[in-house]
Amino acid sequence: MKIAFVGKGGSGKSTMSSLFINYLQKNGRSVIAVDADINVHLPTLLGCQIESCNALSLPANSLKIKAYLKGSNPRIKQAASIVKSTPPGEGSCFLTHQADNPILSSFSSPIGNAGFLLHVGTYDKDGIGESCYHTNLAIFESLLSHTLLKDDEWLVADMVAGTDAFAGTLHAQFDAIVLVVEPTPEGVSVFKQYIELAEVAGVQEYIYALGNKVDDDEDISYLKEHIGDKLIGSLNRQVYLKRSRQSGEAIDIEKIDGIEEVFDLIAEVTRRNKETETHRIAILHELHRKHAQADYIVARHGDLTEQIDPDFSLHDVKV
Repeated sequence: MKIAFVGKGGSGKSTMSSLFINYLQKNGRSVIAVDADINVHLPTLLGCQIESCNALSLPANSLKIKAYLKGSNPRIKQAASIVKSTPPGEGSCFLTHQADNPILSSFSSPIGNAGFLLHVGTYDKDGIGESCYHTNLAIFESLLSHTLLKDDEWLVADMVAGTDAFAGTLHAQFDAIVLVVEPTPEGVSVFKQYIELAEVAGVQEYIYALGNKVDDDEDISYLKEHIGDKLIGSLNRQVYLKRSRQSGEAIDIEKIDGIEEVFDLIAEVTRRNKETETHRIAILHELHRKHAQADYIVARHGDLTEQIDPDFSLHDVKV
């Protein structure tokens, strides 16, 4: 299963990502965590160390990853021609939850029991005035489309804020996307923008809202009024969380009221959505056709629509 936590800055999405990872590991699930946010908070929340030289978006690392993903796929002429929307095909190689997987062995840090943490990387100071962080996310998009997981294995991403996911293929890459929403006009506005774009993109069924920093029943009513049945649950404002963060102590999810029940629901809908993966692959193919027609892509790589393998199915690949 693949799940992402999204939300405006300060909503608590990184905290929720880390807590969901802890929840999964506590229940015996294997996890690949990915910090895809420019602020890179997940390592601290998970109590682990990362090396800046292992950032997926560094040019040398990105090219190494593309070379691995290409494998023997005859539709990919060279590793450098893999773009963010390039889909897998016959002969492609994949990110799997195995310690000897080349992606994990080269770029991950260990978390908990048999877990791995990857990070995309933060903004490069050399790019001030020139580059965009969305460019960094391209290699993460390639990894997501080339990820194979067993039923008890999860990929959990702490994502970029708000509607940035619609700048590429990220909105169509997950079995569930959970927007962490505060009971404020700003928090609700981000969700409404997201769901409107999701409806146009045909992925609205995979989008959910998790209310956070709720103080009373009026907050819950406010969220229900503006979000409706997309509200999968809500969590009260937790002084314990704040104090744990301030002291640097590890967070014990058993001390957070109601969180396991909410996470049970999130895990359930994510598993159910996994069954519609074929639908999302069709969307990814359409996104690739669109991206491949961009003038700068054609000028650099030629016709990349031939990268689509219409007969390929992830279900035929053994993990």
